[in-house]
Amino acid sequence: MQVPNTSTPIVPSIPFSVIKYPIIAVVGLLTYGIIGSLLIMHLDIINAVYFTIITTATVGYGDISPQSPLQKFFVVTLVLGGASLIAYAFTLIIMVVSMTVEDITSGARHRRMIKAAKNHFVLCGYGRVGSAVHNELLKRNYKVIVVEKDPAIVEKELWDDKNILAIPGDATDESVMMDAGIDKARGVIITTGDDVDNLFITLTAREIHPDIWIVTRASKKVNIKRLYRSGANQVISPESSGAEDIYFAAIQPTIMKITEMHEVGDIRKESEIILKHGCALENIEYHLPEFKEPLARKIGITEIDQLDRFLDSLDKDPQRKKSLERIYESVSGIHSHWISGPDKETLKKVADELKKEGFLLGIDLSEEEIKEVARKYGRLVEVVIKPEIRITEIHDVRDIQDEAEIILKHGCVLEDIEYYLPGFHEPLKRKIHLKEISEMERFLKKLDEDPARMEALERLYTLSGGGIHSHRITGPDTKSLAQVEKELKNKRFLLGVNLRQEEISLKIKEYGRVGEVLLRHEPGLIDDKNIIIGNGGRILDSKHYLPGLEQVVTRKLYLKNYDDLTRCEAEYKKPDAKRSLDTLSQISRNIHSHTVSAGDVETIKKIIKALDESGQLLGVDLPEKEIWAIVESAEPTGFCVE
Repeated sequence: MQVPNTSTPIVPSIPFSVIKYPIIAVVGLLTYGIIGSLLIMHLDIINAVYFTIITTATVGYGDISPQSPLQKFFVVTLVLGGASLIAYAFTLIIMVVSMTVEDITSGARHRRMIKAAKNHFVLCGYGRVGSAVHNELLKRNYKVIVVEKDPAIVEKELWDDKNILAIPGDATDESVMMDAGIDKARGVIITTGDDVDNLFITLTAREIHPDIWIVTRASKKVNIKRLYRSGANQVISPESSGAEDIYFAAIQPTIMKITEMHEVGDIRKESEIILKHGCALENIEYHLPEFKEPLARKIGITEIDQLDRFLDSLDKDPQRKKSLERIYESVSGIHSHWISGPDKETLKKVADELKKEGFLLGIDLSEEEIKEVARKYGRLVEVVIKPEIRITEIHDVRDIQDEAEIILKHGCVLEDIEYYLPGFHEPLKRKIHLKEISEMERFLKKLDEDPARMEALERLYTLSGGGIHSHRITGPDTKSLAQVEKELKNKRFLLGVNLRQEEISLKIKEYGRVGEVLLRHEPGLIDDKNIIIGNGGRILDSKHYLPGLEQVVTRKLYLKNYDDLTRCEAEYKKPDAKRSLDTLSQISRNIHSHTVSAGDVETIKKIIKALDESGQLLGVDLPEKEIWAIVESAEPTGFCVE
């Protein structure tokens, strides 16, 4: 904050009563001397003035000398009056200097400057967060008065800077907040590290000024609600926000989002309109047609010379200017700014002038409204930043190399992979950033050398809808991505591009090669497993349902061939295993389910038909509620435990 030079005197003002009597004494003495010189010394008016001044000043050149006793008495009185006047003047000078020194050292000068402040922020607490917020406010030329409990910080750190106004004191004290001019302030920012102090400061500020905007810090998230209830308009937790967030929260009542349409050549005109009203250009958002969220960049321009430096840099760097022009072409010149100002009236003036200039499309528009504006005025052109698409595919592990070669040969990058596991609301995501075919070859070689790792990956593909997964792909341009999309589609890998989660779920149901079959048969029979394996399917698990408790017991199996089935059957025949499984089967009323995967949907259908013909099938991909209804209504089976 720059302290105005005319609003507050550097030295303390002297009451008129202090200098009134010296002025009267000087005037009276000079009058007495001039009249006496005329009447007693018998001088003309010019010599009378001359003689009076040199005598009262005790200079006395001796060119005019008193002769008679009366003249000598007159001169003596005039000299004594002049000497007394000089002594009084010295006393007055010493008093003024003493008052000035005392004023500066005691902080009275600061208090007068604080008293003169208005439309400022009261910042309570000058710690790590408070000092950062203070700097953000000063960068934008806002007036700030700091209230700090620790007097050492105020006297040794803050008062050393003539541009900082600070008061030592407890902000919970009403008198301290009044000294800080809260009644004339535009907002209160509370940044102490103690949530209890922040709570009481908020209560105090709200009680003094019911309508003031209050932003407070919360060191612990659990106290956020309490601080809101105490009267805070905004509560910021540094656990998730920084000093800049607090700044933007503080100026929220006087910040506005404008959406405009103009060319690069109009940047100066637009900025001059905003800056000349004392507003700040906080950021710029480009609304690219291919992206759900705008491309945002912070600006923080408050002065016209900052704008000049930016425009000069564009003129000196044609390539940079060309890039900016291409961005403007990509968005048809449509973009948004957050601008802050001293008050709402000023922001309205800015908006009116921008509208008159033909730049303004709307104020505080939502993303949907901006998209409507873009559709109305915009045109789709090639995006100048690196474009990307998300592809959803279905294929086996052995098809990984073919997929990667299609993507990489067009100069694109395979950024990540997402698997869709049953029972999980969110996909399992892993970063890849694969951009060289040699990297893929090394990965496949490791899989060949490690059968366990290959089996784990195959199982993951099987669980994820039988090979359904997604990739985020970036490319040098939209044409390259379009070519990748075309070739993956021709390869019959591609299910869709940029699908929403609900659309992917529908694809899994439509194309997924995994199904859950609900069965009922006597314990110990493996006809169902033979049918599944014999028709080319795999059994991932077995689930038993415990009626009354509504609990599910799941056993991982992953039987992919007859060898696995034979091994499973051998384990089942062990006495302990047989007794446990027989008991579990009878408790679940001989009802259980298998998650089955296959190479294609037709194989799944074939397995389901064979199970149905065997009389064991109760349903396929049934909702859990329906499964429990079937289990609860089934006739219990008697059993005994040996």
